[in-house]
Amino acid sequence: MTRPSAVSRELLLHGIELALVLFFCSGSLVLVNYIAYRHNLRIDTTPERRFSLSEHTITVLRSLVDDVHATVFYRRQDLRTIRDVLELFARATPRFTYECIELEKNPVRAQALGISGFGSGVLTYKGRREKVRFVNEENLLSAIIKLIEPGEKIIHFVQGHGEKEISDTDEKTSCSMVRQALEAENYRVQRLLLMQTETIPEDTLVLIIAGPQKDFLPRELDMIDAYLRRGGRVLMLLDPFPLPAVEQYLSGHGITIARDFIIDLHSKLLNFDQLTPVIVPAKGHPIARYLNQAAIFPLCRSVMLNEHNTGDPIAWSSPDSWAERDTRSVHEDRARFDDKQDVRGPVSVGVALQIEAAGGQGHLVVIGNSNFVTNHYINVLGNKDFFLNTVNWLAEKHLLMSSRTSPERSQMSMFFLTENEARLVLWSAVVGQPALVLCVGIGIVVWRRMRR
Repeated sequence: MTRPSAVSRELLLHGIELALVLFFCSGSLVLVNYIAYRHNLRIDTTPERRFSLSEHTITVLRSLVDDVHATVFYRRQDLRTIRDVLELFARATPRFTYECIELEKNPVRAQALGISGFGSGVLTYKGRREKVRFVNEENLLSAIIKLIEPGEKIIHFVQGHGEKEISDTDEKTSCSMVRQALEAENYRVQRLLLMQTETIPEDTLVLIIAGPQKDFLPRELDMIDAYLRRGGRVLMLLDPFPLPAVEQYLSGHGITIARDFIIDLHSKLLNFDQLTPVIVPAKGHPIARYLNQAAIFPLCRSVMLNEHNTGDPIAWSSPDSWAERDTRSVHEDRARFDDKQDVRGPVSVGVALQIEAAGGQGHLVVIGNSNFVTNHYINVLGNKDFFLNTVNWLAEKHLLMSSRTSPERSQMSMFFLTENEARLVLWSAVVGQPALVLCVGIGIVVWRRMRR
């Protein structure tokens, strides 16, 4: 018979053992939670990466040399959405801190900072302030860029020859979305009529000629050349229109813009015609180094460097394409490759070169298409990134040359297929898989009958 004292000792030991187990388990859970809190790992599994910052944003944030503090005024029901965005910025760099204040409870402080709307805020950096109209990734990044690089950086779009408009609303002829994208990266965009000025203004950081339909006067080309010779930067987007004076001027710099069309029967995107080829940026050039998507150039012409030219191609058509020199056959929809006069792909459709200048070096980029910057096409594939990287390369803003996020991350994903890819999907999913199931079924039936 067990003595009462032995039973009590055994129960006491079991109690102590249970208490220690509970203590260590609780302590382990607390420690795990503390580590998870200090080193929180989030994985974004959405196809659009809607809960991740873009490569472009992360690059800019990691370049900060001083602290950025955001003060945001919120409405109660919007706090979670606003805080999620701010937290993404704070996770990307310890240089970014934020404070969320309920507007209805602190109207005096909001008024002192010039804030009157819900979701608005102020960013402070090195004593400078920049307002944010509404908290999202694009607006926060734009404000940070303006704080990092204060001062006006003027980009002039040449007008007067049928070029694309920078403020119109027409989807096919306006590039107003490009203007907004440039302004978000701290550029000031203005029109420039060369016929009404004696010289290109000294404050012009980049001069853009987007899709002229009429030729330039000799005096205008002299102004552009003088601007380049004093270290200017020019971007020419030239569609397949006859421009004899411009063609002759570029020929003097070792660039040939032939009167042709890029035809692509195989790599063109589904639902686009053969005159809308897929264009691959040249990865060897800084403009395309950080791009991870191709572009599309509707109605594109070739742009080639002459022999012994020191420039660099920056974009090519696909190997299945060609430059159709018989333009009439294109208009009559009977274009066929002719090895005697056409140029087999890949064909160069964009070049960049440096021009010796008195004040250093001028930079000239010529691309055989302007339609890709219109509102209708700018957000297709990598069009926007390619254009903005080109402008930033000309402006020597290398920090801004990376892959960007879409201005709006919607619930719908855009999925593009070339005709070859669409044909592969058709044969593999619609034909191949049912045929495989049918063959397996027939095989099973035959095998069972043979075993009888």
